Amino acid sequence: MITYLFSYIILMVIIMNLAISTLISMKFLLYSDSGSRYEQWIKPIIYVAMLYTAMSVSYHFIGVVAHEYLLALLIFYLVDKKQAIILVIITPFVRMLFVDGHLTVINIVASLAVAVMVIIYMEVSDKLIANQTLSMIISEVLIVATNLFLAPYIPHVVIYSIFNQPTNWIIRASVAVITLLIVRKVYFQVTTLQNNNTELQKEVSFDKLTGFFNYKKFEQDVLTNVDENVDVGIAILDLDYFKNVNDTYGHEVGNQVLRQFSIFLRENLAYKLSPTDLGIYRYGGEEFVWIFNPSMFTDVKHFLKNIQNDFLEIPLGDKGHHMSFSVGISFSRHHKYNLKLTFDAADDLLYRSKKNGRGHIVVENDY
Repeated sequence: MITYLFSYIILMVIIMNLAISTLISMKFLLYSDSGSRYEQWIKPIIYVAMLYTAMSVSYHFIGVVAHEYLLALLIFYLVDKKQAIILVIITPFVRMLFVDGHLTVINIVASLAVAVMVIIYMEVSDKLIANQTLSMIISEVLIVATNLFLAPYIPHVVIYSIFNQPTNWIIRASVAVITLLIVRKVYFQVTTLQNNNTELQKEVSFDKLTGFFNYKKFEQDVLTNVDENVDVGIAILDLDYFKNVNDTYGHEVGNQVLRQFSIFLRENLAYKLSPTDLGIYRYGGEEFVWIFNPSMFTDVKHFLKNIQNDFLEIPLGDKGHHMSFSVGISFSRHHKYNLKLTFDAADDLLYRSKKNGRGHIVVENDY
């Protein structure tokens, strides 16, 4: 009895660690912006791997499979409800194929019945019970009860020779509740720390006014760039006569114009960025740097000219000003793939654009 309870405590600790790792991985993939088309397959693979580990450890420590739906339940309440429903359906098949060792009609039917009831418990509890913790506890307790009720038809769910049904019920329900509470608390602590780190990273790397990368990030990505044989285009865009707006109407109006210009650039340039591009930076004041893949354009000057014409039609600030912007564009293939040299060339071309009367787009030769 004591040995069995000790084994169950060890199992609880292991399941908690597996659950926390799984939840954090799922959350990371859910909000990841890598754009990988394989991400949708990574999540169920992680789940199956963790679930199989939990089942195997459970079978090793206490001789039965316990709390196999706990991972899916936690994912349902804390990460992604739709994903969790799919994982609940996967769960009985993982147990039948990799743990039970044999399939019978009654085993399959009973296992699928439990899975269906798990989905019903989670959905109904989530809708009817406002308190998330209480809803989770009730769902898991009902899952444990259903599992034990159908235990005679599902292999490796309960051992009657060691504990009778009521004793199994008490142990399983108690461990389930303790595990849920601890995992939920630790998960929120970890995700809060992650969110704080993300916000700190944003403060370090992003410009608050425009939402684009800031100069510090520009230094890291461009000015200290190691030479690579990858052709990169650098366009420097500068609002024309922006100083006049600040001097005449004040910095608040100037900031409003910058925000509008930033939104315009994001809508017209960001969608052209590939996953390997570095992005858009606020270099300073009214000057922005757009780093792009030249192979995505047949004529980047024509592309920017159309955007420039669209921008001229937009009324800016409280006074409804219409402004233009000047552009200088250079390509790293002309500068031994050195981004610092490429940027310097684009900066010279921007100066030439402004010297020619503003509103011009000057592109490096033989583009």
